[in-house]
Amino acid sequence: MPNPAHGEDTHDTQAAHVLSDKDVRHFLRKYYYIANESALDKEYGDLFTEDGVFIIGNKKATGREAIRALRKKMWEEVPNRDHDMIKTFSHGNHDDDTELMILGTATWTYHEGHKNIGDWAAHVKLEKGENGQILCSFYQIIMVS
Repeated sequence: MPNPAHGEDTHDTQAAHVLSDKDVRHFLRKYYYIANESALDKEYGDLFTEDGVFIIGNKKATGREAIRALRKKMWEEVPNRDHDMIKTFSHGNHDDDTELMILGTATWTYHEGHKNIGDWAAHVKLEKGENGQILCSFYQIIMVS
């Protein structure tokens, strides 16, 4: 199945196409591509503001270095993952893509080789950095199944 996180422009990327800001669409594709690659801890942290917040379950990291450390620990537990965005909703004004809810599915492959497929949602807040690049200031994953 094609994966928008890997930059493939297929029907799955309709989740990003509903967003009005092409820079945000590009950021989300980049975000999920990097999120699926275990060797890209530094690049993953660089997607966040200096004081960015990342929450998954009862784990919370604030700041790029703490986010990188949490991500590294997560990869120790699940060595392979693949995220797909299914739907994206902007909060409030349709021309403002800085606060989003994203629904998706993920496949996790564990060390023993078994796989788990589940649904997730994410509450995301984005900001434009000093040089105009999009950065994530808040990312909270809500595991659905």
